[in-house]
Amino acid sequence: MERFRLFVFYKVATHYIGTKAVPIALGLFAISDSLIFYSSEVKQYSSDVAVALLLYAIATYVQSKRLTTSRIALFGVIGALAIWFSYPAIFILAGFGVSLASFPLGRREWSRVGRLSIVFSLWVLSFAAFYLVSLGNLSKSEVLLNYWSGGFMPFPPMTFSDAGWFVNAFFDTFDDPAGLSLSGIAAMTFLTGCISMFFEKRRGFFLLISPIPFGLLASGLHKYPFTGRLLLFIVPVVLLLIAEGAEQIRDATSHNSAIIGLTLIGLLVFHPLSTATSHLIKPRTAEEIKPVMGYVRDHRQDGDLLYLYYTSWPAFEYYSEKYGFKKSDYIIGVSSRDNWSNYAEDLDKLRGNRRVWILFSHVCTWEGVDEEKLFLYHLDKIGTRLDAFEGTGAAVYLYDLSLITDE
Repeated sequence: MERFRLFVFYKVATHYIGTKAVPIALGLFAISDSLIFYSSEVKQYSSDVAVALLLYAIATYVQSKRLTTSRIALFGVIGALAIWFSYPAIFILAGFGVSLASFPLGRREWSRVGRLSIVFSLWVLSFAAFYLVSLGNLSKSEVLLNYWSGGFMPFPPMTFSDAGWFVNAFFDTFDDPAGLSLSGIAAMTFLTGCISMFFEKRRGFFLLISPIPFGLLASGLHKYPFTGRLLLFIVPVVLLLIAEGAEQIRDATSHNSAIIGLTLIGLLVFHPLSTATSHLIKPRTAEEIKPVMGYVRDHRQDGDLLYLYYTSWPAFEYYSEKYGFKKSDYIIGVSSRDNWSNYAEDLDKLRGNRRVWILFSHVCTWEGVDEEKLFLYHLDKIGTRLDAFEGTGAAVYLYDLSLITDE
């Protein structure tokens, strides 16, 4: 997957930015901490980047070619399928639709507009089906809406505080997810790249940035948070424009002082390179559930119950076969962030059992409450702790809940 992403990014970069800017873009892409980290996780964010790059590559190809029947079918089908594999593909395709149609509309190329409309119709039909199957319910989740509340654009913006949201969102994007800690320098370089492309490659510039307004609109409608890892899909675009800007500054200052451009590039590269090097020498371990699962496997006895904290079950299930666990071997706890008393009621159902393992991973600390501590507080009231094993970001506790109390 990583080789594929790097190859497609290279192909996209060679089309949109200057030849001398391509190595800068490739370097930033290869050492991006967020891109590296999420490529190692079984989550959708890294796939979002791969899908985005694939769509950009196809859109670039279609933009410069005559729209034959085979190309219409290719673009339409791949776009329609992409929606089912990546939520942000919806914004990318919406942006492409506006960008690709605007220029032939302006030139009154009705034949090309008509052919593009066939492609867009396939995308719309696919999105409608996907919305009915999945997105409709997901967009109404109060838990997700509350958790990502800070990532929703004020719409419409009415106050100075609302305007501040846009400033913060702009600079925060360079730090997370782009991974460039010197966000001020990155922002300046990015804007330089935008200006350069606007005047030299206007069609390409609008195609590159076209998904962003739709992402912001969805954010304003409280349908998609515009923040953090959920914006990983725009990192390739951000890095391309930063690379273009860095090369423009280097070229403009090279006659007077070559050190200026080299220093700028060095500042952009230094932090992500040092971070990547550090993690290469000492790999990070954010949440390691495998040692905890191994401990339970080695110490459980016949008749033991295993209760999974609700956010730990996806990782547990992923590794369950490797550690010899079947679905009948464990119970998945309830999710109830809006009503913590439900957790106590769920744990109370375990009373009367002599040996119960309670496994935690990916613990929620929403609204300042550490749910692992909340669970343990109640468990210590209703039972006796017999054993415990803690790993990095994961833990398991063994309780005797056979003593029935009045509490």
